[in-house]
Amino acid sequence: MNYYALLVGMVLVTALLMHGTREKNLRYVIVACLLLYAIYGLRNTYYIGDDTTTSYLVNFNRMMNRDWGGVLNYAKGKNVLFYLTTKAFTEFISTDYQLYISVISAFVTFCFGFLVYKYSPNPLQSILYHFGLLFFTFHFSALKQSIAMALLLLAFDRIFEKKPVKFILIVLLASQFHFPSIVFLPAYWVAKLPTGRAYLFLLGGLLLLTYIFRNQIINFMYDFYGDEDTHIDLSDVTFLRTKALIMVVIVTAAVFFRVPAKGDTVYNALLCYMGIAIVFQTFCGYNNTFERLADYYFQFSVIFIPMVFDKKTERRSLLSWRLLQTLDSIAPFLFCGYSVYRFLNVVAGDRTLSPFRFFFQ
Repeated sequence: MNYYALLVGMVLVTALLMHGTREKNLRYVIVACLLLYAIYGLRNTYYIGDDTTTSYLVNFNRMMNRDWGGVLNYAKGKNVLFYLTTKAFTEFISTDYQLYISVISAFVTFCFGFLVYKYSPNPLQSILYHFGLLFFTFHFSALKQSIAMALLLLAFDRIFEKKPVKFILIVLLASQFHFPSIVFLPAYWVAKLPTGRAYLFLLGGLLLLTYIFRNQIINFMYDFYGDEDTHIDLSDVTFLRTKALIMVVIVTAAVFFRVPAKGDTVYNALLCYMGIAIVFQTFCGYNNTFERLADYYFQFSVIFIPMVFDKKTERRSLLSWRLLQTLDSIAPFLFCGYSVYRFLNVVAGDRTLSPFRFFFQ
């Protein structure tokens, strides 16, 4: 049975059955996240996933068999909290690797659900984009980055609560699970930039600095991953350039469908983040480590895209009213359809994800 297709089908059906008020949206988000967790968190972690079936499994056993001092020596000051948390889990909770992955999956799924419920005008669209932009499949393997990305979803909420200290603390916490997430630290102030000349100058400056210091950035990432995790081959370049093109299409559509307006704080912040993600993604041709940096900003596209097509919000557009109404009805359908197609196509061809097995299989 193609459990991935079944998952998409159930997400769509439950949306039709539970569509309605915001209160019903809460129930839908809960049900949908339980469906996501059924595949993501209850998979057989010894067979499904790339790094989770290899390097993270080896790491788990190493942490279990080392004392606390040995864990710190093994970490060598890099992503220390990830290793200490793994050691604490094996020491005080369980030595079952399957349970360990399931707990991490539950945390990541909860943070995603929280973001979608609080900020997405259309939870169904957000979940379909979560599939199509391949964040769902990414979480099957990259544990350190998945935890850090989930923490940044919580940090994002602190921006609009105007709590900079809590924001900084959460980002610093995330960086101890996956240090490159420190790249999100300026996001609190970036979110307050007007999407005008200052924003364009910021992107231009970032593009220039990233180009000038690209070798230093790559070498810095080598220190955390090693050369074997930062190689580029032809297939990688094709995939990464396709992702950059998708980012550009999203931002272009946003500019035409919903012109940034003063006071539209969340939307403006997300538009800024999409621009920064494009800058980093552009340099993936040099090395795919830039994709890791881009994803810390691009992960918010799952709520940004539904905002672009939100009919309930008064907005200015560069399109005529009639054309806007027509495209408002067609574009989300096309975006969501492409997301479903891309997700199912990827999982069908990925040997680390198919054939799917639950933990009891």
